[in-house]
Amino acid sequence: MKKTIEKALMEFLSDVRTTGEERKKGIPLITFVYKEEDKAVLLAALPLPLADIQTEKTIPVGKEILYRVDFFKEGEAKNSFGVLPAIKESATFLTLLEAAIRSGDRKAGYQGLCDYLKFHNALCGLEALAEGEIAFAKKMQKMGSDNKAPTEKCCESAVAEQNRYSIVNTAYYKEVLSYVQTGRDILNACPAGTSLPPFPDRSAFMARWYRENG
Repeated sequence: MKKTIEKALMEFLSDVRTTGEERKKGIPLITFVYKEEDKAVLLAALPLPLADIQTEKTIPVGKEILYRVDFFKEGEAKNSFGVLPAIKESATFLTLLEAAIRSGDRKAGYQGLCDYLKFHNALCGLEALAEGEIAFAKKMQKMGSDNKAPTEKCCESAVAEQNRYSIVNTAYYKEVLSYVQTGRDILNACPAGTSLPPFPDRSAFMARWYRENG
């Protein structure tokens, strides 16, 4: 949304909302502002995955961008500001940020913040994947229950096996969602450099589930 430059900068510097699903989960929020003729465009408090694609999909090439990150560090709400140099070609925000930092542009930000955001973005990707798989499994189970009961033994066996697979697949991706939230908690509450737990091994999880459930 276009605003006067003064109003856009005032909103850019003001505290962002502290409620909402992303904030509860601990997902960083990004705010952008850039000039458009004699006005300014403000993109406020975007969840990291949505913010990451703005420089690739929405913000025109050639624009210098002010950005603000609202995040948690060792359990406390923090914010960080930076300036991305004029965009030369479309790329994600994190790609542009890392390139600017590595080029030695001190106004762009610092590597620790970039690494923190990249970890969070990866966790958001895992979350989206897991939620999609769980939703698909529920859809398949519903379709199976809506169909008429099969009369052939081979069909009954196939349906039963498909249902078992959907159940264990859902259980695995719930484990992934648990990993995602644990990862966020570590990134937001623990000192920098604290290791994340091992990622759930799918093969080992599936084998253990079948052993325990027959």
